Amino acid sequence: MVGCTLAEREASRSPRRSSFSKTFTWKQMFPLLGKQILTLANKPYRREWGCYLTSRIELRKSDEELLKAIFEYSPLSVAELSRVVGKSRSWVWKKVNRLRRLGLVQVEKRGGVLRTIPTNASYRGLLRLGILRASEYPYILHFKRALKSIAGSVDVLVYDEAFKLALDLARGKVHLAMAPLPSLLAVHRISGGGVVVVGGGSRGGAGVALSRRAERIESVATTMASSMELCLEYTRVKGRRIYMRGGYEILEAVLQGRVDAGALWQPYLDIAEGRGLGVLDCNIPFCCLLGANASLAELAGKIRTLLEQAIQKTRSGMIDVVAYSSLLELDTELVRRTLGKYEFLEEPPLSDIKNSISILRRVVLPDSTWREAILA
Repeated sequence: MVGCTLAEREASRSPRRSSFSKTFTWKQMFPLLGKQILTLANKPYRREWGCYLTSRIELRKSDEELLKAIFEYSPLSVAELSRVVGKSRSWVWKKVNRLRRLGLVQVEKRGGVLRTIPTNASYRGLLRLGILRASEYPYILHFKRALKSIAGSVDVLVYDEAFKLALDLARGKVHLAMAPLPSLLAVHRISGGGVVVVGGGSRGGAGVALSRRAERIESVATTMASSMELCLEYTRVKGRRIYMRGGYEILEAVLQGRVDAGALWQPYLDIAEGRGLGVLDCNIPFCCLLGANASLAELAGKIRTLLEQAIQKTRSGMIDVVAYSSLLELDTELVRRTLGKYEFLEEPPLSDIKNSISILRRVVLPDSTWREAILA
C-alpha cells in the first residue's frame, strides 16, 4: 500500500469554514491556500490513501542511495540495510522513516522482523529504467530526460539477459524496461499481470551467426524467451538450444566452436561478421518494446507519449552516440556503425503481433521445454 506524506494528507482535507467567518471564505482570507486547492484539483486523488499524490519528489543524495539499496535487495531489515550501505542503524532508521513519510517505502513485519520494501509510488522519487546492452535504443537518453517530469530522478540500468530484465520488472526492481516482447509476454503470464506493454520500441538488428567449424547445425546458442528465439523461428534454424546470459557469451561460444550457431543482435552481430563468420539475417517484425510494472499502468498514456517524443527527436538526428555508447560500455564507433540496423516504432505494432501469435507461442514454450523439464 502506498503511503502519503503528512503534508499531502493535510492538503487533501476539505477546507473548513471558521466558526466566526460569515463574510469571508477561506479562499478569500488565505489566497495561497485557495491556489493550493485549485492546484490539487488537477492531481490524482487516492481515496484509499487519503491524499493527493504529487507527480515527483526531489530526493537528497543520501536518500536516493538508500532507496537504490532497498530496490536491489528488499525486503531488508534495518540491520541488513545498515550493513549494505555501511551506515549506523540509527542513521538508516532515520532515513527509512523519511522515505516512508514521503510514501516511497513501507515497513512491514515479516517473521517477527521489520522489513523495508518499496511502495508502488516509489518511482516518484527514483524511477529505474532497464535496457539491454544493444545499439537498439539511441532514443533512451531523450526518454530518460523526459521521464523527469514524473520522477525526481531517473536511473538507467543496463542488462545482458532479456528474461532477467523482464523478471526484475515484475519484481519492481525496475519500473520500466525496453525488453523483447516474448520476454514481456512470458513474465506477464507467470506474474499474473505484473508486467504490461505500454509503448513502442525498435525492430531489426538480429541474425544468426554460423560457426566456421560446423558442417551442420546441431546446437545453437540463444537467450531464453527473447527476440533471439523469435529470430531462430523466422530463419527456421533447428538444433538443440543452449541458453546463455548475454550477447558476448553467445558470440564467444560461436567463435570458439562450442556451438554451431548463435542468435545475436547488434552490435555483436557486426563483430561476428567482422571476424569472418557467416550470418543469416532474420527480419523479425518487432524486437524490444516498452514494458512497465503494473503499478505504473495509470501513467501508461503519459509514458507512451514521452517515448514517442524521444523517438521523434532521434529520428530528426538528435543522437549523442558518445553518451549512449558510454552508457552501454561499448566502443563508440561500433555503436555508431550499427545504429542504422534498427527501425524505431512509436507504438506497439499490433497487426504484426497479431500475425505472429503462433510463432510467439513457440518462442515462449518451445518444443524442447517439456522434454527438458520432465525427468521421466
